[in-house]
Amino acid sequence: MSPFPPDEAVPHDGRKIIHVDMDAFYASVEQRDDPSLRGRPVAVGGSRARGVVAAASYEARIFGVRSAMPSVTAIRRCPDLVFVPPRFDVYREVSQQIRAVFARYTALIEPLSLDEAYLDVTQDQAGLGSATAIANAIREAIRAETGLTASAGVSYNKFIAKLASDQNKPDGLCVIPPIHGAAFVASLPVKRFHGVGPVTARKMEALGILTGQDLRDRPLEFLQRHFGSYADYLYGAARGIDHRPVRAHRIAKSVGAERTFETDLSDRAGLQAALERVVDAAWTRIDRSG
Repeated sequence: MSPFPPDEAVPHDGRKIIHVDMDAFYASVEQRDDPSLRGRPVAVGGSRARGVVAAASYEARIFGVRSAMPSVTAIRRCPDLVFVPPRFDVYREVSQQIRAVFARYTALIEPLSLDEAYLDVTQDQAGLGSATAIANAIREAIRAETGLTASAGVSYNKFIAKLASDQNKPDGLCVIPPIHGAAFVASLPVKRFHGVGPVTARKMEALGILTGQDLRDRPLEFLQRHFGSYADYLYGAARGIDHRPVRAHRIAKSVGAERTFETDLSDRAGLQAALERVVDAAWTRIDRSG
């Protein structure tokens, strides 16, 4: 039984959407491959002296360690943190295994990154009877074939499916049907909404908008005045409405590369050499992605 009160069923397109999100993906792969790291706080990327955390295990997250956090801050929060270098070739290989699992259940797969994707399972090509059964089958197959856990959100649109996949992490499942969609959104802080970054969240807080219910209480004209063209999306999202389809062939809009150095670079020659290496890395990715 859903913990969210029933509401008037929101307008939707009859789709059945699953958002699958691997649990602490990079760190979990490292713990899987190195038994000495299991149960310990692990940070992928950076170092004890310098750099930025690319991913953190759940043991590290307990101490407040998060991705994109400077290593020195992470160490202050968790002195026993173990840093390991990233192995992106391995992560890509595991990601391909996971996508092969998805493909058994639908051809409509929209990857967002190596460790998460939207799936449209409206057609139920495996004949399992429900999107919930498909989500469970996918999670079980991922665990059996990769030794890793995944969380999944099941709902009638992408916006709520993504929110739901984060609801019962790690190794969890959350199902939100149309009749509970609006109440589910109303119960959440707006900073959890996909597309609401730190800057927008601070702006909303200044306007007294902290939850989905607060957002729903604001008329469209108010949102348009403060958020411009983004207002229509926010207005619908606050009501559990999202008509975006799963795009199986989504076009990449950007490609980038970055490097963190053990010591600061300040001379022109050193900066030029470093820039050329980063440009080469970015171009390799551009070439690979077509």
